[in-house]
Amino acid sequence: MKLSLAFDRTPNWAKIAFFLLFLSVYSWFKFTYHELWKDEWQAWLMARDMSWKQLLGSLYYEGHPALWYVYLKGWTGLGAAVGWSDVFSLQSAHTLVAAAAYAVLLFRMRLPLWLKIAVLLGYYPLFEYGLVSRGYAFVMLFAFLLAAALEQPRKNTWLTAVWLFLLCQTEVYGVLMAATFLGYLFWKEGQWAALRERWYLKLAGAGFLGAVVFIVTVYPRASQDELASAYLDQPLAIDAIAKAWQGTLANTYYLGSIPDTNVFGYGTLGLILSAVVLAGLIHLFWRERPLLYSFLFFQLSFLLFAAVIYTGGVRQWGTAVIFWVALLQLWQYERPSPGWSRWLVVGSILFFQLYYSVLGLQKEYRYPFSHAKAAGLFLREKVPPEVPIVAINKFEAAPVLGYAGRTFYALPEGEPFTYFKWVEKVYLPPEHELGLFAQYKQVGGIIVVSPKPLDPDRYPHARLWESFDGYNLKNENYYLYTLSR
Repeated sequence: MKLSLAFDRTPNWAKIAFFLLFLSVYSWFKFTYHELWKDEWQAWLMARDMSWKQLLGSLYYEGHPALWYVYLKGWTGLGAAVGWSDVFSLQSAHTLVAAAAYAVLLFRMRLPLWLKIAVLLGYYPLFEYGLVSRGYAFVMLFAFLLAAALEQPRKNTWLTAVWLFLLCQTEVYGVLMAATFLGYLFWKEGQWAALRERWYLKLAGAGFLGAVVFIVTVYPRASQDELASAYLDQPLAIDAIAKAWQGTLANTYYLGSIPDTNVFGYGTLGLILSAVVLAGLIHLFWRERPLLYSFLFFQLSFLLFAAVIYTGGVRQWGTAVIFWVALLQLWQYERPSPGWSRWLVVGSILFFQLYYSVLGLQKEYRYPFSHAKAAGLFLREKVPPEVPIVAINKFEAAPVLGYAGRTFYALPEGEPFTYFKWVEKVYLPPEHELGLFAQYKQVGGIIVVSPKPLDPDRYPHARLWESFDGYNLKNENYYLYTLSR
């Protein structure tokens, strides 16, 4: 069969049947096998337990704009009203967004069906933004909506403007996408002539407003000491540039071809392969100059952000693949006749996405995401509500308390908590302070949750109750101790 970019002419009934079958299998796998971890729990617990003022006023700690948190806030109320568990509510909220993105891909985008299915089953759309319940699914949704809408940019301008604004409220990478979409239209519509078009000015105004709201929402307000651990301390250093180069190219488009850059750093093979990937993508869009300029603008912005502010990891870098899919949709509007070399570029990227997706799904099926669920359910079953549970590390304990369905305590304040601040430092209380806390709570003993085994010299009276360790995808283990007064 000759590959082509002909419009998808598959009957709607066939696409609906495939979509329903896919959605059923996807939902079954997600609700059955995926374990929520701390990043997923953090957003939910903030939305559930913070007031609106607290929630919107603390997003600069998270580094993410408001859309996902506002969306979850509504779901926390709905879940509580109908008696759903937190796990089911969060999974349902995310599934709805991911399913909407998949529906846009299948029914609104005009790529050939074989290419849609290959994209849909790739690692980022299916696993990273489909199974993991985080706000990146909104990036996928609005990027796909905009790619479909830009076939006729003068039609439904206000709706397209709303999507541009909302894309800016997903992630910083959504802001880069919105700017690039506007740049594409600028080049496509005669460059400066576009500024004389009212519809274009509406879209540009929505994008500008979206960027302003994003900056106001997430601009860091913490001290330099607090921010040092979150952002690069040596922007544009050789190591930062090399890591960003390899991470945003080879580690993104050819995922699985080299060791994870965020964990193992960069190497000669990864740097060379990144140059090959970039050359291939330039070749892919070379004849369609508005698309070429758009790709180069986005990729350069993406690289600079990773080298100057925040390097990120696979989850963040994957947004570039989502944007690449959007560019394929725009490329298809040009009705290109790609030769074998351009198909080789597309096919190689899809191969690595599908390959890594199979690996991810296999591991998700065979191994726990972390041991937080097992530890949390154990505490829920074994520990009475009147017995305090103290977390040594709030950051690591968040998913455990989520599954335990109760608040934990943190020292030195001795206050209950359900969510954490990323910039908080870990406090390791001495044993006598834990004893004083038990005395203050007027209980005979407490439970201590630690992500690492406690030093027996420092905690001679703490007794290991249960260990939740062994292989897991996130390498997150938990150790439960009892400590009597």
